[in-house]
Amino acid sequence: MRMIVAQEAQNLSPTEKWEMLSPFLRQYGRGSLAYATLQQGMEYFVHPKGYLAFTSANHPVFARKGKRIVLGDPLCAHGDMEELIRDFIKLNPHAVFVVVSEECAALLRTLSFKVNTVGYEPVLPAQSYNTQGNWKELDLIKRARNEAKREGLVIKEVDIETVPVAELEDLSKRWLDGKTVSDREIWVYARRPVYHPEPDVRKFAAFDKTGLLVGYAFYDPIYRDGKIHGYAANTVRCDEKKYGRLATAVHMAAMDVFRSEGAEEFNLLLCPFDKVDGGKYCDDWATKFFFTTSVRYGNEIYNFKGLSFHKSKYRGEDRFVYFASNGKLPSNDVYLAFLTSDIANSYWATMGRLMKGVIKETFFKKKKPAVKVAEPNSAAAPAGKGLQESPPKPAASAKSS
Repeated sequence: MRMIVAQEAQNLSPTEKWEMLSPFLRQYGRGSLAYATLQQGMEYFVHPKGYLAFTSANHPVFARKGKRIVLGDPLCAHGDMEELIRDFIKLNPHAVFVVVSEECAALLRTLSFKVNTVGYEPVLPAQSYNTQGNWKELDLIKRARNEAKREGLVIKEVDIETVPVAELEDLSKRWLDGKTVSDREIWVYARRPVYHPEPDVRKFAAFDKTGLLVGYAFYDPIYRDGKIHGYAANTVRCDEKKYGRLATAVHMAAMDVFRSEGAEEFNLLLCPFDKVDGGKYCDDWATKFFFTTSVRYGNEIYNFKGLSFHKSKYRGEDRFVYFASNGKLPSNDVYLAFLTSDIANSYWATMGRLMKGVIKETFFKKKKPAVKVAEPNSAAAPAGKGLQESPPKPAASAKSS
């Protein structure tokens, strides 16, 4: 067993990580964020039977002895999961697990962890999904396809090193400027873009009529028993001001390619804190309260509502994922997970933004006017004719603070 932390972890090159971890990753990387464990900045517990990836949090109040924030399930065989977690906890007694499967969550509960549903992942069946869309259930897909065709956009898989780095970085900056957290790159749960080839990662780009880059998406592999089972949309950047539906069009073009290769799953990744009543576990009331309050009022922290609403339009299967902590106050560990992933950089600033959202929603949100329902009468419409249907309209690591 080996702990790789701090500077030793930082010094690992992508090639060294791949050589050390890929045998476990390709065999046991079942989760949507399994490949994300290779991110620069992650730390590792390497075991003869697998590994765990984590970040480290230190805080003068919430983590005076330090805490390990583990990303996803252990990368190991199902039958070895308990052994890896027990051996990890012996060395790291203060631990938090984020975005774990129901199987892992159930095991953690037997080890005195409190578990809460942290959100869900929309999962699309790659072999049967309607990637052309329709005007009924999948109008998002239909509109995205139509927009790309109308604008003459070209979407294709690329060797990312053939795309000018200046265009990639400029697009990423403009995309970031439009986000709630716009002064820094969030990582861990959404990968920072990597502008060079990575083993098994698929990279697609969209270009306008002049050949200018207007969007890109990178898809991480999801493995089953040494083979690629599907892909997760982990890095997506588009010119959203000009092409509001481009990300969807890129996803559909990519899924068409993956389908032809036999992929079974297309994962849109975590919708944090939403639909938490749909999951199996809710052990800590305060943690659930923080999740539900953040979804309702926390758009000053992160676009929780918008992300979940957009992904719900794909009509996928909701796969619930879990948060687990063995701390006395698990809700404080949610903040530590925010902190180590750069979603937050200050406790008081985060709470201030949440309070700002409460005030805006409570006192300044405009109420929608009531819709009047007309009483039926003989003059309402000619006999045998109902209301005319309108055509569809376009839809608008160690860290402390």
